[in-house]
Amino acid sequence: MQQNSILLLLILLLGITLAIWLRGRSPKARPMNANVFHLVASALFVAISVILAQFRFYIPLFGFPSVRFSISEVPIFLAGSLFGPIYGAMVGFASDIISFILASSGAYHFGFTLNAMLVGFIPGVVFYLIRKKQVSIAFDKMNKILAGVALIGALIYINFIGIYELDEVITIMGMPINIVLSILMIVLVIALSFVVVKLKKIYSNHEGFYSIDKLIFIACINYIAINLMLTPIWLLQLYNIPMVASISVRIFKSLIDVPLQVIVIYSIIHAIPRSVRER
Repeated sequence: MQQNSILLLLILLLGITLAIWLRGRSPKARPMNANVFHLVASALFVAISVILAQFRFYIPLFGFPSVRFSISEVPIFLAGSLFGPIYGAMVGFASDIISFILASSGAYHFGFTLNAMLVGFIPGVVFYLIRKKQVSIAFDKMNKILAGVALIGALIYINFIGIYELDEVITIMGMPINIVLSILMIVLVIALSFVVVKLKKIYSNHEGFYSIDKLIFIACINYIAINLMLTPIWLLQLYNIPMVASISVRIFKSLIDVPLQVIVIYSIIHAIPRSVRER
């Protein structure tokens, strides 16, 4: 059933893409209305996201599939970045609902649908404000500030809040878990900052409206708001997984997730013709 659904989606995706391509090749074709174009492109992003979601995998936490690795959020992020927050939220909503119907692996929770909507909504809002020149930020500096604030917030949570959520203090190599996590957190932030600096150097010659600094900033905001703040709440409600455990695992997961998403999104968004990006 799942394979048939994926095949149908692939056929639908290819069919729509071919229809758009043939229409564009026609000498008598009129320029497509922007709203129609955004709807068609959003439908493509939904189809791609649903297909990519079938190839996700989970790492169990407390016996439940809690930590997900997937790039299915990339099309949602792109929809919001290119077409605005409303389209981004719509693509996120449709992608999550369809993915759940096709291959649900647990109980439905609207919180995860909200997460998917925010994946497209947040970049849509940020780029909308930048496009309207309502925001003027040195994103390179903001990324450094964000890293510092995130580190301080994580250390405060682990040592003064999260540690008291555990029934008993766990020790690793003779040290309390909060001390171990704090040390690892500092190392992780340093490592992630190093990766960000390397990305900045690699793509420094390709700056523009969708610059690497902006994408890193938005990806980090998305990750903090969705993966570190909201998802642990939904998992606590669904599976009673302690938030400190859920947050800690996701902080380490960010070392893979954030750079990977930024690289993929940056590569795709700059491969899209300027005429499409500016519609």
